[in-house]
Amino acid sequence: MMEQSGDRDKMIPTDAWIPIYLERLSQGQKIKIGPFGFSMYPLLVGNRDSLVLTEINRPLKRGDICLYRRDDGIYVTHTIHHLDESGIYFLGESQQDIEGPLKREQVLAVAESFIRNGREYSCSWGAYRFFHEVWLLMRPFRIKLIKIYRFLRRV
Repeated sequence: MMEQSGDRDKMIPTDAWIPIYLERLSQGQKIKIGPFGFSMYPLLVGNRDSLVLTEINRPLKRGDICLYRRDDGIYVTHTIHHLDESGIYFLGESQQDIEGPLKREQVLAVAESFIRNGREYSCSWGAYRFFHEVWLLMRPFRIKLIKIYRFLRRV
């Protein structure tokens, strides 16, 4: 969900501000958003990291991080797991279940870069693409790997 964590009574609903973002994208501008949950962990951490999104001006491919709107109206940023004739399938970084198929019209923007710990990284950077592909392949083991990672960080 795109709303920020905190006092829900003080939050601006996504449907109030997303049209402004989408208009800016259509004008060739970039938008910067932060993750609002844990589905993009460990790549992106809420209240610390962010994504820089642009208008989609190229064919989408496996590994692209995209902003899309689910059928229930919720806006999500996840990674493309695969594409086929039935649609586009997405996966959160900390998830094992693949979501889809979604229609191309539901995909609103693609990440050009991400900001992690204050440093910006291009989503087309070779090292990132390599490790991101490895992480996609590790889907069946992600939950266990994240638990191990969290344990090692505490030690």
